Amino acid sequence: MLLSLVTLAFASSHREAPAIALDPSADLSDYYAFIDPNDSSKVVFILNVNPLEAPGGGPNFNRFDDNVMYSIHVDNEGDGEEDIDFNFQFHTTYSKDAFGYDTFIYNIGDVATPANVYQQQTYSVTRVDDGVESTILSDGKVAPINVGTQSGSGGYDPTGSTPGSITAANVQTSGAYKFFAGPRQDGFYVDLERTFDLLNLAGADGTPNQNTLLGYNVHSIAIELPITMVTKDGLAATAGNKNRVIASWATTSRRAVTVRRSTGTDTASRGGWVQVSRLGNPLVNEVVIPNPYKDVFNASHPRDDLQFLPYVQTSLLGAYMNVVLGTSCPATYDAGLGLGGREDLILAFLTGHPSLGTMPDDYALGGAIPNESGKTFGAFEALRMNLDGSGFGQWPDGRNVQDDVVDTALSAVCGLLVDGSAVSDGVDSTGLNYLSTFPFLGDPWAGDDHPTGGHTLP
Repeated sequence: MLLSLVTLAFASSHREAPAIALDPSADLSDYYAFIDPNDSSKVVFILNVNPLEAPGGGPNFNRFDDNVMYSIHVDNEGDGEEDIDFNFQFHTTYSKDAFGYDTFIYNIGDVATPANVYQQQTYSVTRVDDGVESTILSDGKVAPINVGTQSGSGGYDPTGSTPGSITAANVQTSGAYKFFAGPRQDGFYVDLERTFDLLNLAGADGTPNQNTLLGYNVHSIAIELPITMVTKDGLAATAGNKNRVIASWATTSRRAVTVRRSTGTDTASRGGWVQVSRLGNPLVNEVVIPNPYKDVFNASHPRDDLQFLPYVQTSLLGAYMNVVLGTSCPATYDAGLGLGGREDLILAFLTGHPSLGTMPDDYALGGAIPNESGKTFGAFEALRMNLDGSGFGQWPDGRNVQDDVVDTALSAVCGLLVDGSAVSDGVDSTGLNYLSTFPFLGDPWAGDDHPTGGHTLP
């Protein structure tokens, strides 16, 4: 087995499908779900959009789109239907500058002072439980852009493990919930440039792979809440309560009809919401779903995921690795499901894996869900997580912000997920900074950091 492999198409979900690549503010780049390392009674969900966001992208910096619904969905029964939704919507306002003029610039003075920022975003959060909607935050404030040194970027600390003062000031609390929305540094790591240079192997030309996402930001939405608020019985997660595994995923949606006017304004309030991006496990739409069906996957619901089963049963990525890299990834793996093909990948991506603690108790594919009349366990793509701490503790048992999902995915494709072996792409998180507390992704890079030489920051 080669120990240094090209990542082929791994980019988590950065520009992974034709349609969403043209819509960055709705493009889900990463999704995380994990138990708070500081409080095992809390769970954290994070979604990122705006992949490959340049910190210095002014005067109109990246932001959340007022016309997009950003959602996190939780299935705590195992039938592929969301039981809980968290929906985020944003509103942008512009103000005159300090001299009373309409302006083209983002700010005058330190961005840590809200009055100095002339483009403000606020957001609301609603929770939906089996169709019953309630507002849990109505006036959240989006953290400002880290414009640069002249704009008081000392309020952010991109190289530290503690939230800067701007981050801390924009953590919103509502009852038992914590929320954050705003720019973060991209915590995913991969060598995108060499990957798409005809599968350039690490070291093939004397140059090692490096993290070419270092120095880029994303826009993140983070939520923290007690585990008992997402379990199906409202109790602490235990095997005895049969509530210890949840599945979750993120989506973005736009209105079905947008009217563009000659005045330069758009109206996007007609028709229902139409899903345009979807992300549970990382890398699925990149290296599992073929090109003609990537937009279909982004618009699909987990309940309909059996249409994609053949692409999991037959790993095209494994076949490419064998041909190009000389690996020995298996074509079949009998996990006792009776479905054939790569049944180990079906366990990892579609049902939950018994060896990782992510398969629901009393699971039987197509079988009845205990105490849930008329509902059956299904195979569907979502990020499963063990909530009682007895699972794998890293992706694909949830996903922590620092998890090396590329190495894990490569190992899984070659049938090595649970045997302790590892396959590596030669890229690690060197240079990235993660926070030790909520919202866990590092403070955003500043607009004048000027990455050079493969995005190695000064």
